[in-house]
Amino acid sequence: MSHPLDLDPRSLVVLHHIARAGSLSGAARALGWSHPAVAQHVRRLEAHIGAPLVIRAGRGVELTEAGLVAAAAGADIAATLAHARAGFADVAAAAPRVRVVAFPTACATLLVDAHASLAARGDAVRLDIAEAEPDEALAALDAGDADLAVTFHDESPRDPRATVLGIDAMVVVVAGSDRRADAAAVDVRDLEGDAVIAGCPACQRRFTRHADAHGVRPALHPQVTDDYVLMQAMAAVGQGPAVLPRLSMAAHRRADVAVRELTPRLVRHVAVWRTAGRRTAGADALTAALAEAASRAFEPA
Repeated sequence: MSHPLDLDPRSLVVLHHIARAGSLSGAARALGWSHPAVAQHVRRLEAHIGAPLVIRAGRGVELTEAGLVAAAAGADIAATLAHARAGFADVAAAAPRVRVVAFPTACATLLVDAHASLAARGDAVRLDIAEAEPDEALAALDAGDADLAVTFHDESPRDPRATVLGIDAMVVVVAGSDRRADAAAVDVRDLEGDAVIAGCPACQRRFTRHADAHGVRPALHPQVTDDYVLMQAMAAVGQGPAVLPRLSMAAHRRADVAVRELTPRLVRHVAVWRTAGRRTAGADALTAALAEAASRAFEPA
């Protein structure tokens, strides 16, 4: 009967890197190994399982069905090793390190507030913060490159790894001299004909879907950015109304703009994600502090 350790875990990790890079040479660069060393691991694993793992495709390679199985196992091993390295660093450090990947607005608001709350209570935590949109943040979490991911979604995620923090509604920012500045809210139908500043590509798609659902085809401003400071500045000088998350107002608010509710409402559900396997006191403490900060910033989910 074969033993699980008959499989060399390093070879499985090599297949994971080949899958990511699309070539043996790309995997070699990612690992800091030589091309022959990578090829040797592939040949050894193929001989062990009795099936080919890679086939040539253009200038790179494609994985066979067996190769995909090996690469998936290697991804799990690579993530576990990354978590182990981070755990050893935590043990050696005076304060635990928590690696967080979050969308930009959350970095400037929720994470800053949560970190300050922990420090005020004497809970020392070192934060490594990276900005990323939700798909990239979750990919970093799955790869073992982060301990927490803060994301937003059209609907509340139903996943045991996710803790929903609350609902963030979108608002419309217009110049103080704009005719809509005196209104209590701005109807999405009242934006037709404007060059709407709707943010990053993903944010533009969300706004366009929302407008389409209500029979509106607004033009989008050619400037594509998720810089909420710039978006407010553009609205302030009359380049068009800006559609922004309410959370961004906590990070920056110009005095010469009006902020109004968007109706019908467009909201996003904000969540913090944990890995299924590794739990640390630092990540637990930060998750709790994020929930406290979110309770002050968001509507309940």
